[in-house]
Amino acid sequence: MSDPIKTTDSEQTSDPDIVQTEGESVDQSPINPKKRIIRSWLLFGLLALLVILLVVRDDVRQNAAESSENALHYIAFDVLGWSPRDLFIWRLRMAGLLDSPLGQRWIEAVNRAGEQPVQAGGQFRTTESFTSDEVEAHVYQVSLERGEKLIWQFSRLDNAESRLYASLERREKNDQQWSTITELDADDTTNSQVVSKAGAYRIVLQPELFANAEYSLAMANGGSLPFPVEGAGQRDIGSAFGVERDGGARKHHGVDIFAERGTPVTAVIDGYVRTGTGARGGEHVWLSGSMIGFGSARYYYAHLDSFAVESGDRVKRGDILGYVGNTGNAITTPPHLHFGIYSGGPVDPAPFLKPEPELPAL
Repeated sequence: MSDPIKTTDSEQTSDPDIVQTEGESVDQSPINPKKRIIRSWLLFGLLALLVILLVVRDDVRQNAAESSENALHYIAFDVLGWSPRDLFIWRLRMAGLLDSPLGQRWIEAVNRAGEQPVQAGGQFRTTESFTSDEVEAHVYQVSLERGEKLIWQFSRLDNAESRLYASLERREKNDQQWSTITELDADDTTNSQVVSKAGAYRIVLQPELFANAEYSLAMANGGSLPFPVEGAGQRDIGSAFGVERDGGARKHHGVDIFAERGTPVTAVIDGYVRTGTGARGGEHVWLSGSMIGFGSARYYYAHLDSFAVESGDRVKRGDILGYVGNTGNAITTPPHLHFGIYSGGPVDPAPFLKPEPELPAL
């Protein structure tokens, strides 16, 4: 129900006492010439002061330059969806080199490398280089499911000032186009990306024309959540997501993790809990990142033997929520945790629960 006090842009009200008819205009008193001159001198003075500050103060000049660079970065990458490589292609076009044989060879280098990419699933590490007399790109590819986490470590091993363009890209299932997710910084730190859409993911590396570059790249993929049953692992999952139940009347919207009765089950994220009892899930807990349960994924722990929390409790990742049991419609089965994830509908938890990724040792 809308607020009767508020009006939309198309429902603007007007006072009938001040309505103007077409052709009428509001009388405006002329601007005093002295005020116009004073205003012009004030604007000139402010402009002169700004120029002096930019010349004299290094910090102001640096901040102005950084602000301009950040604005250009935002327009190019966030608004237009360009990658740093796309920006270099634009520079080639402005220089008149885009349609030259050399420019076309540089543009096609990624497609050539993408035809036979290096498969980098699991754990992967390499050290490679580019030479100025070659026009090429390197592509490292891996297939990932929703809920997996990709981590990487990327660094330049040379001291050249030339650009080495590096980006993480995604191609969704049944799609032919690659889209840029993020630019990679060659800062030798460990970065990560949790997969929100299943598909092929690749790291693309390409130097600008006539550049030498040497780099190190390490990658690994695995689960993004800790295992929710203490001491258990993927080997203990006994019933997969999507399996038909009740003669095909419904599907299994989670995974069953078998463990001894009374084994602690733990929070996979920081959040708030809500406990309950039902004919199907028995003693169960809902965990979400927000107090009201909206705006974030919800995690479902069912068939518990007992609770270790109360509704409304704030918990941290790893806190005990309850204990494995077989309450509800699992009364005829061995004790286990039914673990489900709901985010716009049920989601397969298995990729989330893979062992967390670790970069290979040097």
